[in-house]
Amino acid sequence: MDRKEAFWHILYRYLWPFPYFRDVTQGSLLERQQNYRYNRRIGIHHLPGFMLKWACLTLFFFVLGNVCEELLEVVLPAACCFVTGTWTLTIAVQLTVAWLWLRRFPELGR
Repeated sequence: MDRKEAFWHILYRYLWPFPYFRDVTQGSLLERQQNYRYNRRIGIHHLPGFMLKWACLTLFFFVLGNVCEELLEVVLPAACCFVTGTWTLTIAVQLTVAWLWLRRFPELGR
């Protein structure tokens, strides 16, 4: 029997990068340092792709909100698009900060 993965799970894995990282607050100092090195190695290369995805989503929702407001003259859907665009912008900023942090601090502090 061939089991297919649910669409929502695929979308979650495509957009949400945080499960791919390891917890650096648990374990001994050596384990925390190893986890930080792993996060740094993964994050520096893969976070820009996730940042681009969320930036595109942000742009999409703000453009859609603008279209709803200007061309269709409907306020509620436009407001929903702008709120969703703000949420996606928040995630894009979090990803950017995480990427900059991993690039700036090569080792975990003691």
